Amino acid sequence: MEAKFILSKKILLEQVGKLEDLGLGVSYSYKTNREVGKVLQEISDCDFSIHAREEIEDIKDKKKIWFFTQAENEKELEELLDLGIRKLVVDNEVDLERLLRVIGEKKIKISLSLRMKFREHRIGTGKYFVYGMSSMKVNELIGKVKGNEFVERLGVHIHRKSQNVSEWDIVSDLKDSLSEESLKEIGFVNLGGGLPSVYRSSNVEVFDYIFKKLREAKEWLADKNIETWIEPGRFLAAPCVKLEVKIIQIYDNNLIINTTVYNCALDNVLTNTKMLVEGELGKEASGREFLIKGNSPTRDDIFRYRVRLREDFKVGDKIVFLNAGAYNYTTDFFGYKKLKTEIVD
Repeated sequence: MEAKFILSKKILLEQVGKLEDLGLGVSYSYKTNREVGKVLQEISDCDFSIHAREEIEDIKDKKKIWFFTQAENEKELEELLDLGIRKLVVDNEVDLERLLRVIGEKKIKISLSLRMKFREHRIGTGKYFVYGMSSMKVNELIGKVKGNEFVERLGVHIHRKSQNVSEWDIVSDLKDSLSEESLKEIGFVNLGGGLPSVYRSSNVEVFDYIFKKLREAKEWLADKNIETWIEPGRFLAAPCVKLEVKIIQIYDNNLIINTTVYNCALDNVLTNTKMLVEGELGKEASGREFLIKGNSPTRDDIFRYRVRLREDFKVGDKIVFLNAGAYNYTTDFFGYKKLKTEIVD
């Protein structure tokens, strides 16, 4: 048995439905998992947030693309427009001025979203780059752009960090960030990504709180005739994908499996999210604690440091990791190849 991913259309559609039931427009963050994005085009009517030109060809209907500009020159922007992309997100004033110049010259109307930081102490600075412009700058630019004949729809996009379990006081932050004049001029707000998924260290109970806050934000914006969008990545991609692997060696309390985090679970290393194991036992249950390690010769190739499972595992048995679909890309480390994804209903 080769290690592989299994993607469930049913679970994916259920995750989309949870957001649509709140009245939110959905734009899937395609970089999270391309295989999930390809399936979404078959089973859903959602949009797609695209951050790189290499991803554009995967999206059949270019009108569903929200493209995030990042230092494109005028020729590159013209090429994007020639492909039929009409919805663009900008996160700095230099890119905005260049884009406005190009659409003016080509006389093409677009939907424009200005990417805005919420209060920086809520997002965190230092280790990670914080995308977006200050609220002061965004308010200023809304005033400048509102009369542009080639900006058909104007809105705001909020940057939100991944696996966000606490910073969802959206209405209060919007009131602090956008002036009444700006709220009258925009037609939509994209609340960004950050919706969490369930891992070993995460709390399932947080979803009730998050959904309550999303509903409050949607209703508050609707009262102002503003559409509310959201940009799920992990929330859609993780739950619908399982990772099936085989045990190839057992010694002491170590289970060695036939793949490696460098081939399918770099998210474990980069964000320290540890996937749940199907059949995992609670601390008080009888069983045995194992360390699950990949088959590369690297010391950090560890899927789980300590997980309580049944005691009778043997070489050749299968282990299934849950919520395995977010950022499950591979590397060419040791010549590794991307694992196959099996699509099931």
